Amino acid sequence: MRISAGALFLVVGLAGPEGAHGQAKPSPQEIKHPWHGDFKDDYKDPKTQALIMHYRMWAPEKQPEQKHLGLIVWFHGMGGNEDGVGVSIDGARRVKLLGEYVIMGGKSKGAGWAPADDENVLKWIAWAKETYPIDPRRVHIMGHSNGGAMSERFGWEHQDLFASSSPYAGAGGQVFGVPPKGQKLGKPGAPDGPAETKMEWYIVHGDKDAAVSVDTSRRACKELRDKGYRYVYREIAGADHGSIFQFTDVIDDNIRFIHALRHKEIPVTKDERAELASLAGKAKAEKPETAGAMLAELERIGGGPAEKVLKNAIENADPEVKKAALAVTQRTFFGKDMVLELIKQLKDKSDEVKAESFKGLAVAANWRYPEAQEILEQVARKKAAPVEERVHAIQGLGQAVKLDLLGNFEDKLVIWTLVLLLDDDELKIREAAFAPLEKGVKDTFGYAPDLGTPERKASAAKWKAWCEQKAGPLSGSGPAGKS
Repeated sequence: MRISAGALFLVVGLAGPEGAHGQAKPSPQEIKHPWHGDFKDDYKDPKTQALIMHYRMWAPEKQPEQKHLGLIVWFHGMGGNEDGVGVSIDGARRVKLLGEYVIMGGKSKGAGWAPADDENVLKWIAWAKETYPIDPRRVHIMGHSNGGAMSERFGWEHQDLFASSSPYAGAGGQVFGVPPKGQKLGKPGAPDGPAETKMEWYIVHGDKDAAVSVDTSRRACKELRDKGYRYVYREIAGADHGSIFQFTDVIDDNIRFIHALRHKEIPVTKDERAELASLAGKAKAEKPETAGAMLAELERIGGGPAEKVLKNAIENADPEVKKAALAVTQRTFFGKDMVLELIKQLKDKSDEVKAESFKGLAVAANWRYPEAQEILEQVARKKAAPVEERVHAIQGLGQAVKLDLLGNFEDKLVIWTLVLLLDDDELKIREAAFAPLEKGVKDTFGYAPDLGTPERKASAAKWKAWCEQKAGPLSGSGPAGKS
């Protein structure tokens, strides 16, 4: 157990999980500064001392005075315990985001999570938000198996609390047919539709899972798609119920996805509104030497509330400020309108500005913004476009397809675009298109970008047959079993 200097000052002699001389350590609510580090504890009812949740938690040592930290809550699988949260802690460590989050995993009353746990989970989360400086717009849930089902059901029923839900091999998939309590859903595709106003989903499943059928997650995705929600689905060919966690690239991508999101309906604070109003007028004229602090604050606030101010920064006449503002979109979501702004910036005179815009679009395409995928596909295939721009677009598609190639070919036009470009007239285009396919597909059908024309066309034909089998025909529905 590690504690802050303030806590140590108040609790003289405390020497670890237990106090000195076997004394019980005080709970976080009894000390001025919350516990930090990686530790376990019991959260008890302040009045009755009845156990509410046994938990393991990570909390950073340096905590802001204001509510700026994110919160990730992990639900273990059947028969598991609070240590399952190590998946999230390790992922946040790998992507260097541990200092930004409180991450906690609890232990259910029984072997697995059930509706009987809901009240205690709500109390536990409320306690964490009161005890630590947590931004309510940055609260997320994750879980595996029975915990994945909890992440689905509990998240669906409490969309007012969570910016995202990430079920791994979730043993549920049926909850999305029931309208969420107290939630009004706009029509799919409308400005008030779920994609623009509700929580987002990151779903992971192995297609060789014998404990929970992969069809469970496929049905969940279909339900979400039909209702107009934004989701990312990572299906992993050959992975079973537990081996999905060997694919750390997926977990890391999930953590970055979480970090980019903000709750779309919880308002920013009064102070943040005032700050954004002040920054809006300054952003267009901010100088490079002072723009960093402004952009860091816009990145922290994120989402729709900060979108207008970031647009103003993108319109700054100084190219260095403009590029730095565009780079923010590679780490934080600001909504569909910002994706459209990135598309607009592809017409800028500066090649460096266009390059930053392509990078932002690559991130949006990876997390399934259709507008980003479509513009990258169009530029990549446009023979009249400069080769360097086509290469930027192809690299963006390569980023978007990297984890899809593990087993989900839902965004088939992204994959088809790369396959079609294997027979492009330009060598640089063929090289760029082949690079992600070569890394993600075992059998490359003897292809090389510099093959002679007859050999190249013969190999490209095999790639097209492969793509049709995996992703479905270039026009029409997707492959059987994956609508």
